[in-house]
Amino acid sequence: MGKVRKKRKLICCRALSHLIEPMIDRIDPHMERVILPIRLHLNQHNLNQSLQEEITRIEETGGDILLGYGLCGRGVEGVSSGKSRLIIPKVDDCVGAILGSKARHKRILDQNAGTFFLEPSWIDTDVDVFAQCLKGLDKIPEEYQQDIVDLALKHYSRLVLIHHKEDKTAMAADRCRSLAKQYGLEFVQLQSDLTLLEDFSKGNIDSDRFIIVEPGDKVPYF
Repeated sequence: MGKVRKKRKLICCRALSHLIEPMIDRIDPHMERVILPIRLHLNQHNLNQSLQEEITRIEETGGDILLGYGLCGRGVEGVSSGKSRLIIPKVDDCVGAILGSKARHKRILDQNAGTFFLEPSWIDTDVDVFAQCLKGLDKIPEEYQQDIVDLALKHYSRLVLIHHKEDKTAMAADRCRSLAKQYGLEFVQLQSDLTLLEDFSKGNIDSDRFIIVEPGDKVPYF
């Protein structure tokens, strides 16, 4: 396991910050941190550009920058720092991060490739497909509305709500159950595994579970 370095900073997606920041606060409440909006996930170029700008702004010789992201549709691929080491959970996206591993995420998708994942704080955000497909629907002629919704959801057959041990998910579960019924999807609840994010926050870093990018190198495809 790698040792915690003295100088650490965080750049994190809003989709994970509500989980990672309390972990960071217990270890280093004064750690510099940047929280970026979830909507950046909608455009890989914008995500990549925003990450690079923030890395360049806060990088510091001899320090680490924790990136609270996964590969995120390759939006993180290619970013670099000339001064800091970059550390990223080795997962495809935020779903894998809160499930605990890329392997668990893959196993679930292998069981049902048509699975859409939500976490309580993601409901009604830019990563909520149901919110997105309903946005602006009132401006579409009524006879075409259902076709648009069907097209947006055509690849999905199951809605999975990822919940946490100590959070209040009853309202989120009721909402997701209702959405699943409305759109003819199977509804399943799965418990999160925050071990990966806890080790990420503590600095318990190893090359099996994390991408470690030395200064001057670029984040690879993983």
